[in-house]
Amino acid sequence: MFKSKWVIPATLSAALVVSAVPATALQAEAKVPTVKKVDVANTLKATSNYYYSLPDVSTPTYQSSDAVLNFARSNYAVSKDYYTTFYKDVERELKKQKGQFNGSPGALSKIILAITAIGKDPKNVAGYNLINLLGDKLVAGKAAKSLYITDYLYVLRALEAKDYSFPAGEKYADFSRKSMVDYLVSTQFENGGFSWAEDVENGVSVDMAAMVLSALANYDSDPAVKASIRKGLDYMSSQLTDVAGYSPWGGNSVDSQAQVVIALTENGINPKTARSFIKNGHWAVSNMLLNFDATTGGFKTTPDQKKPQLFATTSAMLGLVAYDRYASDKNTFFDLADAKASSLKYDTTAPKSLSVTKVANTTKTISGTTEPYATVTIYNGSKKLTTVQADAKGKFSYPVKTAFKANATVKFYVTDLAGNKSKAITQKVADRLTPATPKVSKLVKGAKKVTGSTTKGATVYAKIGSKTYKATASTKTGSFSIKVPTLKEKTKVKVYAKKSNYTSKSVTVTVKSK
Repeated sequence: MFKSKWVIPATLSAALVVSAVPATALQAEAKVPTVKKVDVANTLKATSNYYYSLPDVSTPTYQSSDAVLNFARSNYAVSKDYYTTFYKDVERELKKQKGQFNGSPGALSKIILAITAIGKDPKNVAGYNLINLLGDKLVAGKAAKSLYITDYLYVLRALEAKDYSFPAGEKYADFSRKSMVDYLVSTQFENGGFSWAEDVENGVSVDMAAMVLSALANYDSDPAVKASIRKGLDYMSSQLTDVAGYSPWGGNSVDSQAQVVIALTENGINPKTARSFIKNGHWAVSNMLLNFDATTGGFKTTPDQKKPQLFATTSAMLGLVAYDRYASDKNTFFDLADAKASSLKYDTTAPKSLSVTKVANTTKTISGTTEPYATVTIYNGSKKLTTVQADAKGKFSYPVKTAFKANATVKFYVTDLAGNKSKAITQKVADRLTPATPKVSKLVKGAKKVTGSTTKGATVYAKIGSKTYKATASTKTGSFSIKVPTLKEKTKVKVYAKKSNYTSKSVTVTVKSK
């Protein structure tokens, strides 16, 4: 275990000097290798849409602190009652457990972070003080020897979020911020890594190192803490693969990388310019995108997975939000001093965007585009046909099971991810089966043909008196020519067309003298 003095290597020191600059100091990028360009804004938007579309995320409970924190810190527009639903469920659970919470201090710390992020006061939730409850959990956890490194680091994050404190007195003396910081530093292993428990060396991982370093970020004025952070950075850098990633299970881990992005940005280091964290043009965010599923907007645990996974997407979104906030020169992800209810964004506007194919009585598939992951409800008159969900690009389709009748009314309603429903968008079913009413050329006395045009390939009929004559219209031009007996002046000729059991309107033409 790390006990001895450690001196930062010159190479890493130089790299950190370049890296630890404000995100606005773009001139620093000229001093580092060219890195791959990434579209952080659009990737984050696509990931947020996918994440919000997931059932486990769209309806929050008191256990949804990760999602709530991600959306609040990214300023993603959620439904008007999203955060309220989360908060009310926290209150409900507190009342149910009579002021307690099952789970670890780390889990409660996440709830405190989420509550703070939405502008609520964790010191008064349904009449209960969650900060004091957190302190009590720590005391009980220490007595039961059930505390882990993650508990300490998340408790520090929760207390730092808005400068919360445990009550003064001996009860919480072992859990002053200094005591917890000193404890975390003391658990660092000689290689610079951290484990989930102080005496479990085979638990050392990049994930744990990154999480501890982010929790220590606000205490680097202490020389021992500063040295510990530098050694931890060196450890994380040494674990990089050729694509600037991490492979704890043999694949590129977006979960590990997201924690590294958090650690770097919380410590004021730009992942895009930190030379020690760049490999072959890859850097932290470009490496994360190796696991990005462009079809859905989600993230896979490893690049070769076929489908995105909830935990990987949660982690990836955290990393993207952290970098986006850093690059935008905002408070870091876990610095919630700027968090307030009035800053949260809500989507209260009904969808207006819908582009859909023209519906006809020949239509086999209805398709179109709308907002990403919105649901489209289709009616045939007053009968509901289906509800389909658009994909990440807003595309949707519905295979028609029963042909529409000509001139029927088809209605579309669009409901976005926030639950806003559009007004009905209607279409009249086009008739593409009934042949066009024939256009008949002038008929004159002595003619022996009835000519004109209609739908290509239709059978055209000319009725004179009680007798009917027919011909097939050209399949290329729709023109027709029907042989009839020599026409007499003032004779009335009724002409109509048929195709596939559909009959056109008829037209009656009177034979002229010339």
